[in-house]
Amino acid sequence: MAAMLFMAVFTGCSKEESQKTDEPVSTFTTLKSSEGDKVFEDLEELSYTTVIEGSDYNKFVFDFAGKSCTDKDENVMVSPASLLFAMEMMGAGANGNTLTEMSNVLVPGASNEEALAFAADYFRSLTSDESGILKVANGVLIREDIGGSFYEDYLNYIKDNFDAEVRVEPFNNGTVEEVNSWVNEHTDGMIPEIIRDISPETESILLDAIAFDAKWADEYEENDIIEDSTFTNSKGEAEDVTLLFSNEGIYFETDKAIGFLKYYEGEEYAFVAVLPKDTSITANEFLAGFTSEDYKAFMDSRSEETVNAYIPEFTYDYSNGEIVDILKDLGIKDAFESEKADFSNMSSESLYISQIIQKTHIELNSNGTKAAAATAIIAYGATSAEFDTELPKEVRLDRPFAYMIVDTGTDTPVFVGTVNSTEK
Repeated sequence: MAAMLFMAVFTGCSKEESQKTDEPVSTFTTLKSSEGDKVFEDLEELSYTTVIEGSDYNKFVFDFAGKSCTDKDENVMVSPASLLFAMEMMGAGANGNTLTEMSNVLVPGASNEEALAFAADYFRSLTSDESGILKVANGVLIREDIGGSFYEDYLNYIKDNFDAEVRVEPFNNGTVEEVNSWVNEHTDGMIPEIIRDISPETESILLDAIAFDAKWADEYEENDIIEDSTFTNSKGEAEDVTLLFSNEGIYFETDKAIGFLKYYEGEEYAFVAVLPKDTSITANEFLAGFTSEDYKAFMDSRSEETVNAYIPEFTYDYSNGEIVDILKDLGIKDAFESEKADFSNMSSESLYISQIIQKTHIELNSNGTKAAAATAIIAYGATSAEFDTELPKEVRLDRPFAYMIVDTGTDTPVFVGTVNSTEK
């Protein structure tokens, strides 16, 4: 089971020239075509797969994951997908250099329109599976006394493209319970609490939740479960673990790592194991230096052959409070500065991002994997293989390793993590 919490705090103050109205006004002008017209309809024609082929979204995936691992000893897990959806929902309300910086970092190589289209269609691609393996939900809560400052076109855009629920609330203790109840429901109970109080300066709360629950395509039999096995953690200490053994059909090997792919039921998602060849480094040190180019080389190295695969059962929690610094380092700067942030196509209020927090919990066992991601943005006022006769490859995850849960249609990671220890 995996759960991710991402929280961004937006602080701002009212523009002196802005006039609050009783109802939202339609002045959303971020997206323009070359003729100067709005291009909401044009966005529908830009597909997720088309944009990802012409950009390097995975650069953001591994830049974010790698920087989250830097100088860390514990297990790490992040959800680039949840961060993308939350930030691009904000991006739809951004303008000028604020929007350009966000697009350049989140979907490198794409234009502002393409980045927004990518996020919207990626959301649709993840929610189009009727099996219910992965569910995504979005919501926006607006403080009732400033509800008229949020533009109708912006709210309609996130409703249409991210299926976002929009509510006006008093922002009192009851709203705290409402937010936590919403998150608890949409993460299948894996994240029961995302906030403990609401500051008087809070003007809006944007929520995103991802819940992933998948069984393995090939179930483990009783004799595939090896009790009383050993995992050597990043400190060189032996830990008692349960290893899960299976024969898989896809093997990876580059000069940096070996690994295998194990499908979840339906084969739309898969667990990709990445075991560093350098036994002297931790999984975090490995992932911190693992780029999108390394990931492409790794996935391109796939061969169809028998792999004796061993996965340890593990469960852990992770909390990341450094996302603002990470995104600043990657190039998103204006969005976090009160003097420069431009979210003028969202609201007549001046907003800037003050804080982002991400928490995760993962549990992998013989049944499969569950994952959940909850995102809160708080705004203040201011196939079958043919095998050869060679001996099977072996990938034994009994020492620190990295992993991804990927969308098999494009090999895009939804979750990226490391295991340095199997103990909580």
